[in-house]
Amino acid sequence: MKRVGVLGGTGEIGKRTVNILKNEYSLMASYYTRYRESEKNCAYVKIDISNPEEIRHFCEQCDIIVNCAGASYLNGEKVARLAADLRIPYVDPSGEAFLEEKISDIEKNNIFVLSSGYFPGMSGLLMRHICEAFDKPEKICGLSVSEETPSQSAIEDFILTNLSGFGVAMSCYDNGKIKKDESEIFEIIRNKGYKFQNYLTVETERIARKYSLQKANWYNSSFGDEIIQKLQEAVIKLKSGGDGYRAIVREVIEMFQKNVKDNDQFTYIKIEGQGITGNRRIVKKAEMTSDCSSEISAIIAAYAVKSVLTSNLNNGIYYAMDIINSKALIEELSGLNARLTICDVEERRLEHEYEEGAV
Repeated sequence: MKRVGVLGGTGEIGKRTVNILKNEYSLMASYYTRYRESEKNCAYVKIDISNPEEIRHFCEQCDIIVNCAGASYLNGEKVARLAADLRIPYVDPSGEAFLEEKISDIEKNNIFVLSSGYFPGMSGLLMRHICEAFDKPEKICGLSVSEETPSQSAIEDFILTNLSGFGVAMSCYDNGKIKKDESEIFEIIRNKGYKFQNYLTVETERIARKYSLQKANWYNSSFGDEIIQKLQEAVIKLKSGGDGYRAIVREVIEMFQKNVKDNDQFTYIKIEGQGITGNRRIVKKAEMTSDCSSEISAIIAAYAVKSVLTSNLNNGIYYAMDIINSKALIEELSGLNARLTICDVEERRLEHEYEEGAV
């Protein structure tokens, strides 16, 4: 039986990834402060993610590594390079474009699967699924919103990845070019209004180019002026050197907690796509909700692992949306603490086009 190693196996994403995989694979999961006793099919060991020798010893006992240990921006490259030395496939719930750039020099040495989380990850997989439902996809538009208190590592990753950029703000994809688009949209979700602005992610652009789309938009909801100001302060602190930004991260967590209060926490993704099938132009919509974004991240991370272990992938850098069988995953979602609906919202017959002079 293949052994899956989960670094950060008692964290929010890690523990859920373990839960999904433990009935199919032998697992080894690391912890640092959150002790947990070993159980059937899963051995828990204490690891200091800052200690290269401890990480190497852990990885040497596994056939594939999932890195859920803290902010990927801080330790992703280190663990990915170590996995490459050992020829062990590497899966990262985050990673994104910044890590792709950092490990580009070793991409032919190993299998790396990045963006294997909620966003990017599930967002890209749903966009791909919608595009492939048409004979000829034309447009895609997506948005997400979360009403929950993020973990410290999630906020750190958000701050750190914004330093290197994971997309282009106030922009969209339009017929092969990235264009400025400062328009806002307004959506009512669970009886609450949200404003969204264009933010063309790397993931969305990849989808647009892969399927030769006419138009692609991704919209992000605002955290609110107060939190955005604090996040900007953290970025400035980080650029000046040191780890003084961590105190601001703790403040941001408290602000999220205050905003969420006793409300039901949830996360929501909506994707709408337009395309042609037969002689009809159709608009399809996918909506996914869950009580926690970490649940979605764990689903994608776990299914990325399954895809690597059951496929004959060549060495290289992949995004999770490139390798996961979306149909198989969707069929099994009902048992994975996530709710998904996909439906047609508009359909019209194409007008016949005649050559000039034809009757």
